[in-house]
Amino acid sequence: MGYYRKPKRETIIKNRQFYKDNYKQEIKWLNENVESFKGDKFLVDMHHILLSGSRKMTPKMIEAVRKAMVNPRYDVVKRIERKEKIKPIMEKVQLVYDMVQKLDSDKNQYYKDNYSALGFVTSLMKQLEDRMSLSEKQMRALNKVFKRYNDRLEKKLKKSEKKA
Repeated sequence: MGYYRKPKRETIIKNRQFYKDNYKQEIKWLNENVESFKGDKFLVDMHHILLSGSRKMTPKMIEAVRKAMVNPRYDVVKRIERKEKIKPIMEKVQLVYDMVQKLDSDKNQYYKDNYSALGFVTSLMKQLEDRMSLSEKQMRALNKVFKRYNDRLEKKLKKSEKKA
C-alpha cells in the first residue's frame, strides 16, 4: 500500500473521538467478543480501526460489524441453539462421509484425488462446523453424492452376498 497517505495526528484523534461517541455498541461488542472472531481478519481490522481512529469507517464497514453482532458464529448462546438446529444435517453429512470413506478406501490415490467425493464431503463438514450453514445447492449436491454412493454400496453388498 504505497499510495495510502497516513492521516495527521489531529485527524486520528478526531476520528477516535467520533467513533467513541457514535459507535459505542459496536466497540463494546467487539471488545467483549475478541476471542470469538480472532480468526476473522476483517473484524480484527474493524476493531483496530474503531479503537485507533487510523482511518475512516465507511457505512459498509459499520454495516458489516453490525451484521457480525447478530451472527450466530460469534454469539455463544445463539451458537449453541444453531448447533442443535443443524445437528440432523451434521449427522447426514457424517453418514455420507463414512459411506464415501468406506467405498473409496480401497481405491488408488489418483482416483481419490480426481473422482472421489471425499474432498467435497470433508469441505462440507468443515463449513458446517465453521459457518453453521449450507446452501441449497450444497444440500442438493450432498443428496446426489448420497444417492450415488448408496447405490454403489448396495451393489457391493449384493456382490458379497452372491459370493457367500
